[in-house]
Parts: sequence; C-alpha cells; structure tokens
Amino acid sequence: MIDIKIYGTGTPSYQLAKTKVLERLSGAGLEYHLEEITKITDIMHDNIESVPALKVNDKLLFEIKPNGSYNRSLREAIQNILKIDNYGKMTKILVPTDFSEASYNAYNFANHLAKDIEGVLLLTHIYYPTSTDVNQFVVINEEAEKIHREKLEKFVQSVNQDWIGNFVTEPLIEGVFKVGFPRMELTEMSKEPNTIMVMGTTGSGDTFKKVFGSLSMDMIDNSYCPLFLVPPGAAYSKIEEIVYLSEDLKNDSLHLLYAGRLCVKTGADFRLVHFRNKTNDDYDVADTIKIMESYFPEVKYHIEIIDTQDLFSGIENLVTENNNNLVVLSTKHRNIFKNLFHKSVTEFAALHATSPLLILSDKTVEI
Repeated sequence: MIDIKIYGTGTPSYQLAKTKVLERLSGAGLEYHLEEITKITDIMHDNIESVPALKVNDKLLFEIKPNGSYNRSLREAIQNILKIDNYGKMTKILVPTDFSEASYNAYNFANHLAKDIEGVLLLTHIYYPTSTDVNQFVVINEEAEKIHREKLEKFVQSVNQDWIGNFVTEPLIEGVFKVGFPRMELTEMSKEPNTIMVMGTTGSGDTFKKVFGSLSMDMIDNSYCPLFLVPPGAAYSKIEEIVYLSEDLKNDSLHLLYAGRLCVKTGADFRLVHFRNKTNDDYDVADTIKIMESYFPEVKYHIEIIDTQDLFSGIENLVTENNNNLVVLSTKHRNIFKNLFHKSVTEFAALHATSPLLILSDKTVEI
C-alpha cells in the first residue's frame, strides 16, 4: 500500500497533479491511500513551502520551486511513485541500446508502442569490459565504464526532451546501466513479469548474424519475453494489422491469445496466415478464428491460406509489403523459421523490410 499526501488549495495545478497521479497509479494496478491536505495550517505544519506538493510514504517527492519546471517535476514524481512497486502491472519495454542508429530506431518504435500498451521504457546499456590481465581475467576499466554510463545518461536525457511540453501522454523513460555479458544480462531481465523486449536490427553484411545482429539472434533463442525486432526500414506508424504466421494451429493457443490481446490494445486487425501442408490440410482454420472472436469480439479478422510450396515467397512478401503491419512468428514453427532465416531472405529483408517482427517462443512466460 502506497501512502500519498497531496497538498494544495484546489487550484488547476493542484487538480492536474492529483488527476495524473491517480491515473498512473490506477493504470499500474497499484494500491494506495490518498489524503488531501488543503488547510493552510496543516500545510505549514508539514513544512511544505509551496503547493501543489506530494509526499509519498512520508517522503517529499514533488514541490514546485521558483522557476522550476512543473511538467518535469510532476513527471519525475509520478515515475518515482511507480518505481516503488516496480511499475506495478505496467508493461516494461526493455530496449537494449548501443547508441547506434539501429538502437535509436528500436527506441522510436518502442516509444510509440508504449503509448498503445501503457508501457514504461527501460533504455538499457550493458557495458562489456574487453580488457584482460596477464592471466586472461576480465579487468573492469573504471574510466571506460564511466564513459559508457555517461553516454546512457545523455541518451536518456536527449530522448526525454521529446516530452517536456507534453508529459501527460508521453511514456515514462528510465535508463538502466549494467556491466556484464549482454546476452546473459538481457536473458535475466527478460524473465521479469510484464516485460517485452524491442531490439533494432542492422542492415549490412551477408550472413544472418550480420544482417539481423548477433545479439538479436542470441535473444531469439534465449529471451523469456516477447521479442520485437525492428529492421532499418520499419519507420513507425500506427499498427493497422497484426499478421500471425502459422503452420500448426493446434499448438498455438497461448501465442494466438497474446496476439489477440495486442490487437485490442493497438486497435489493429488480426490476419491469420496459415501455411498448409499434407499433415495440417484438414485442420479447420475457421474454427481458430471463431475461438479468437469469442475472446476478442471487437477485433476484425482476416484469413489467408498459403500452400507450403509458396512458403519462401510468401514470407518474403509479408515482411516487405508495408510498414503498417506487425508480423508475428512462433519459434515452434521451425519450417517457417528455416525459410525466414534463409540467407537470401535475410539479405532481402535487411534491404527492403518495412514490417517489424514479433518473436514468441516456448520460453515466453506470462504472455
């Protein structure tokens, strides 16, 4: 239970602070007790120098100072309140960054996605020390670590400039700095409840790892949370259609439900693309849509059936047709993955892909 005291005299700035704090707490599903302190004598008794002001668990988090920024101060106070309980039920959007153009592209996608799903952005930089001593043990270079930490702080500060004038609707942003092996650190972070990961992909090279990035490839195999891959050509626009690729619908129930919930949150249509072969030819695709409709009646549904022999070209078209789609893949569909990650497809996708990919695996928890 979070104990909140809000001090003020009913002015518009007081009402705004109260409204926005309660909206964020309710959206995060956090329990709280609110006490409004409006009498001047009570405000002075608690040593409050200016109003509106906020105390949370008897700690002063928000108070307008002369020449202070109301928007910035209130936003920081709200974020500090939510951090008390790790942002509650809000979706934590983990965005690894190495300060490259690809990682900034991922941030841009994640920033817009956060508005649709009420998420908080965790801009994460993992510093991997490469220096070793004579015994080949890793040596932490404190000066290099400081430089990397400051880079992250500057990056977070620069993207925060986007919301100074509109703090109410812009997502909350937190910088996370870690020292260690990126794959191991991100794998552990992906196990946290209510987490998704958004990663940028590179656009050069002639192998999968160079095209999609070695760390992105590692996280496809190791992430415990839904993983969004954002290619260079995927400039964000509102997601109009979530395209789910499948070749075995009988085992896709959890992933289908996650895609359906995402459709509700983003207002997107749902398109089921089923790759038909001899073993699944008799499975009724329409039944799957009926089940989806029973869970998410507000979503518009579309069905597309593609014969297996057209799998290669079908995938190529889906990832390049337009950037208003989000293509969803389950790692259990090995035949789809084998074709998607075929060398010629990845090279083509790196140059021309406009649709981000959402990867769901059997490891994915709490979706």
